[in-house]
Amino acid sequence: MKKISIAFLLFLFSLNSMGQNLDDINKMMEKQQFKEAKTAIDAFLTDPKNSAKSEGWYFKGRIYNALSYDKTTPHADAYDFKLQAFDAFKKTQQLDTKDIRLKVEGYKSYLDIYYGLFDLGANFYNEKLYDKAFNAFKNALEIENFILTSKFDFPDAKLYPLDTALVLNTAIAAMQSKNEEATIFYYRKLTDGNVAGDNYRDVYEYLADFYNKKEDAANLQAIIEKGKKLYPQSDYWVILELENLRKKGDQPALFAKYEEMMAQSPTNYVVPYNYAIELFNSIYGHDAKPADEKASKAKLTEVLNKAIANDKGKDATILITKHLYNLSSDLSIAANLVKGTKPEDVKKKADLVVQTKKQMDEFLEYAKMGVTYFESQPTLKPVQRATFQELLTNMSEIYNYKKDAKSAAEIDKKKAAL
Repeated sequence: MKKISIAFLLFLFSLNSMGQNLDDINKMMEKQQFKEAKTAIDAFLTDPKNSAKSEGWYFKGRIYNALSYDKTTPHADAYDFKLQAFDAFKKTQQLDTKDIRLKVEGYKSYLDIYYGLFDLGANFYNEKLYDKAFNAFKNALEIENFILTSKFDFPDAKLYPLDTALVLNTAIAAMQSKNEEATIFYYRKLTDGNVAGDNYRDVYEYLADFYNKKEDAANLQAIIEKGKKLYPQSDYWVILELENLRKKGDQPALFAKYEEMMAQSPTNYVVPYNYAIELFNSIYGHDAKPADEKASKAKLTEVLNKAIANDKGKDATILITKHLYNLSSDLSIAANLVKGTKPEDVKKKADLVVQTKKQMDEFLEYAKMGVTYFESQPTLKPVQRATFQELLTNMSEIYNYKKDAKSAAEIDKKKAAL
């Protein structure tokens, strides 16, 4: 919405020929005695003969609108004056079939009221009077729609059927005043119009969250599709879509969706990391193991490596240390279970020991990165401290297995200090 400066248009007509009462009122207006003029025009319109003619209503609109700008007029009264001025101008047009007065001024009185209500809405909002802000913005929209429907044209102002800034302000004021129904209504105006830009991303996310909580699958999927199209870099849509698949409990469909999304966004971090968490929990977090546990563990390693490649932090690195520690432990246990003395048994045990040490070395490679990361943090949150302690414990066990007493002692010292 382009904001322009408009004069109050108070002195356009000379009313000497309209009778003594209106002549007196006209003089009051020329002297900017608007309060006195209001009293006079109200009295003038109480006469049925006067109220049946357009002249008095036009003057009422001009006087009430002028009073709305008076510095001594409270914002709440200014709001009422604006609405009454609007009604008075419409009454003028109804009674004057030739529509002379408003036509001569170019219908700028309507435009002035529209802008004035916008400003009042902003004032109310800054005063945290959100109900009043919502009503002011809403009425500004209604007057704008009236202007557009009436096809009034202004050389120095352009109004649009979808006034995005005003609609957004109306929705936000509704949200702040806890008017959920109105918030959804005005946000939908923006999303139905496919409005995009950084200022409007929260609109789509708000609606998605609303439909998600309402379990409105059709509207949810529709807003997700729009959000993905207009804001493809946002992880919000991915997370929400996956969350809904998780709620359904269809793990194969969930994993298939992860694979699809990783293919679509190969540089995305959130998708492979969350996928890795799902895989990790399916392997290590339940008594019931996956049907093909070996393949699941290999897939987890693959997915974690993809996450690590795009991880700006170290969450994926820490998760892979847990996975590699478990893999090395499984191999160590498998080696210890080989008790036979036959050549094939001895070879099998030796191979498992080699695999165990190789897996341990891989674990230590990532674990050292984790130690560097945690030690670089100025402070650690409780959950970070617990994770760091677990990591150090696992490293100590690995070094002891490898008979590296020096490294084990260094790690134990770090653990004690922690």
